[in-house]
Amino acid sequence: MGTSVTITTGARLHFGPLAAAGSTGGKFGGVGMMVSSPGFVLSARTACQDEYYGDEIVCGRAAEFVRRIREASVGGHSIPGIRIEFLETIPSHAGLGSGTQLGLAVARAISELANEPDVGVEVLARRAGRGLRSAIGLHGFASGGFLVDGGRAGSEQLGTLVSRIEFPAGWRLLLVAPSQSKGLSGAAEQSAFESQSPMPQSLTSNLCRIALMEWMPGLIEADFSRVSNAMHEFGLCVGRFFEPVQDGVFGHPLMGQLAEEVRHRGFAGVAQTSWGPTVCILCDGDASAQELMTDLASDSRWSDCVFRLTEPLNRGAQVVSCK
Repeated sequence: MGTSVTITTGARLHFGPLAAAGSTGGKFGGVGMMVSSPGFVLSARTACQDEYYGDEIVCGRAAEFVRRIREASVGGHSIPGIRIEFLETIPSHAGLGSGTQLGLAVARAISELANEPDVGVEVLARRAGRGLRSAIGLHGFASGGFLVDGGRAGSEQLGTLVSRIEFPAGWRLLLVAPSQSKGLSGAAEQSAFESQSPMPQSLTSNLCRIALMEWMPGLIEADFSRVSNAMHEFGLCVGRFFEPVQDGVFGHPLMGQLAEEVRHRGFAGVAQTSWGPTVCILCDGDASAQELMTDLASDSRWSDCVFRLTEPLNRGAQVVSCK
């Protein structure tokens, strides 16, 4: 068995599904990307019994993933005990894909320590019980970049990655969220999907048009204005569809006000990630991003918000093993 392993992940931004609530064809799907921070950095090694160090909530979630992974592993591909220390973490229920990145990181750590280093991300996801609705996070864990998930045809099938594009490395994303607010998750999230009316085929068609004919070519051409407008239009369409279950186009009213403010300042690319409350603002470089963050942070209207400046992540999670 391996002696120790360190796993470093990014965070996942999810701009919304392409189909939901009874639409025909592939279910859910979606558009998203990976950013370099916040992320999980965990160090793991074999132990006589399970030990967890770091944030108490994250440690509890990790312990549950270890239990699931042991139950799902076949042929003894597991370990008797594991010691995991969390050096960095992703805030939970903030729209940053913390559950999937944590589950896959723990699953990968266990496979590395059990001398099973070549397990594919789909197997890791099934062991950890992740990616059952959206596969953006698991494809992002594997390869990073800007990702389009074509959805899944069957209930047991994981979403198919139909496109991965390198996100322009010089662009930046400013993440903003109210400090005490959480997005929908767990039973509340499931209830929201079940109570939502079917997504009209016309809306799915429009979202596919934005993704295929505006967003993706804009990224390939590094056309900042085109990408910014596509990002906002896509997010607005998704937000309006989910407005009945999240009480607004944005999951938190303050973030709706923030979106209006930054667009008034000329930053067109504003969208919520997943159920929020985190909103991401696309900036064309460090200078403009830093200036915007400084201006917003000094404004009393956003005094209760957390600001994170991050960059695109165009690679998968890093795995460093020591024998």
